[in-house]
Amino acid sequence: MKRSAPAHSLAILITLIFATAALSGCGSDDSSPSQEASSTSSTAASRGEITSSIREGAELTEPVRWEARLRDDSTADISEVRFLIDGEVEHVERIEPYQFAGDQNLLLPGTLAPGSHTFAVDARLADGGSLTAATTAEVSRRAEPVPAAVVGTWTRKVTPAEVNRTEDFRNPAYGDPLPVGRWTVEIGADGVARYTDPFKRQDSLTVGQVRFEPDGGLVVGNEIPNVSGAEGYFCPETVGVGSYRWSVNDDNLVVDAVDDRECADRNSFWNGTFTRLEE
Repeated sequence: MKRSAPAHSLAILITLIFATAALSGCGSDDSSPSQEASSTSSTAASRGEITSSIREGAELTEPVRWEARLRDDSTADISEVRFLIDGEVEHVERIEPYQFAGDQNLLLPGTLAPGSHTFAVDARLADGGSLTAATTAEVSRRAEPVPAAVVGTWTRKVTPAEVNRTEDFRNPAYGDPLPVGRWTVEIGADGVARYTDPFKRQDSLTVGQVRFEPDGGLVVGNEIPNVSGAEGYFCPETVGVGSYRWSVNDDNLVVDAVDDRECADRNSFWNGTFTRLEE
């Protein structure tokens, strides 16, 4: 996970949040704003209010969509929304809808230790102000962790044939095709995918953007590492997620595309056989 602020300063932020936030309700993440954690702007309370879709006291077992929502009549001009877990910034979102890990991706409770955790959203405003909201929720002991079989470092060589295979549904507006050559990807127990491209450049994806499911399903989000595009990713957040199947046989991770024609480069990368690297 990418961090962008020291833990001690963010702990102060959480303290301030709880001093001002209105916390109520419990249940799923699709509640009405009045039942969610909320607070008003620190610089102009009449301009806006933000809510967090994780309710106070909720028990988190299954993957959940975590969203920061502005009140309908808000006039606040948001530059970015930071998602914090236990005072640490885990994701920064700059495009609506403001969702943890990006559009259509999920928070994975199983990547956190069972027990109580603080979940906060901090919207930074264009005028330098902020909108904040926080709740405390319980991660269940029944929450599924990242499957142990996929945790580790894997490598595969992407060939020109793999890139050409997806040419018929490639969108030229997304930039250059996926670079051919040897890639590595480290799947962590924290749910983060860390990549090294053929040019030895490194990048990573927030937890929830690569979701290995215990039943063999794999959902890959809409951001993959940058190797040439100015935007930082091959496919923009406007594309949907990709659906795959995974299995591990000896030291091979086999991934097959089920439904992914929205992002050719993502398909070229994931559809294939990865070999485990020795630690």
